[in-house]
Amino acid sequence: MIWYKEKNDNDIVVSTRVRLARNLSKYPFPNAMNKETIKKAREEIENCIMNSNSTLSKDFKIYNMLDLEDTDKKMLAEKHLISFDLLDNKDSSVLINKDENMSVMLMEEDHLRLQVIMGGFKLDEAYETANRVDDVIDENVQYAFDADFGYLTSCPTNTGTGLRASVMMHLPALTMTNSIQRIISSAGGLGIAIRGMYGEGSKAYGSLYQISNQVTLGLTEKEIIEKVKNIVNQIAEHEKQARKKLLENNRDYIEDKIYRAYGILKYARTISSKEAKALISDVLMGKNMGIIDIDNGELIELMIMAEPAYIEHMSKKKLSPEERDKKRAELIRDAI
Repeated sequence: MIWYKEKNDNDIVVSTRVRLARNLSKYPFPNAMNKETIKKAREEIENCIMNSNSTLSKDFKIYNMLDLEDTDKKMLAEKHLISFDLLDNKDSSVLINKDENMSVMLMEEDHLRLQVIMGGFKLDEAYETANRVDDVIDENVQYAFDADFGYLTSCPTNTGTGLRASVMMHLPALTMTNSIQRIISSAGGLGIAIRGMYGEGSKAYGSLYQISNQVTLGLTEKEIIEKVKNIVNQIAEHEKQARKKLLENNRDYIEDKIYRAYGILKYARTISSKEAKALISDVLMGKNMGIIDIDNGELIELMIMAEPAYIEHMSKKKLSPEERDKKRAELIRDAI
């Protein structure tokens, strides 16, 4: 089941993602390859997965970026199944499984980037799943690996294990109290990056933040997972304390903010993606504080469904920004 539809009892951790960066030893990195070599390497990886004796061959479907409509590509990125960097790369492709919780991006920055994404706080489970798929691929290709440096990657920061373990957290209280910048600075000193909803270069709309390891060299996969888990648990505790203080010191303000947000979402006739995320975040905080009774899962799903490409996909046609805002408001009204 796709991550934002999974049942999630954690009121701070939204999702977990594990990504493994790999390259084939017989080819140069993608930025040094010509179109012919890229096509050859891509097909080799696709065949080793689709023709394997494992269940993977029946579980994955291949999508070539060249063949997809812009809306469909952007929707895959909005759902976190591919990176935004992959969108304009016409020589790339992605394999996505039926449950849409696993994808293999081919010819992005590296030859392949395998990722598993799950709802809730499931770093160990996500890594174990990614590792099993990685073993299947490794049986059929020769990875670029060095005894001293580990897996070799296009970007030196991924060399080593090639592992990025990331957790998406909903941190509205830390954002409202302006404590998030202090936490971002502290985490950076520990080798942990805190970024917006879509990772590097993105903003934390809806108070959604991606927490991930910065270092992959010199640590084992288990050590990286444990490090991220520890930092996430610490941040979650800070968020809980910030929510508690907000309720103790500013309950009227918080309740007013939450119910105003709910009222706008419930009755608005036009709403932008940015405003929708902020208001959904407020209502989600209210739910988790016990102020308003609404389903958590529906709110997280709404954040994804409120994205521009998703709106156009559901409408089955190109929309102007104004038409998207009207359709988004209609979708949200129907949902809550």
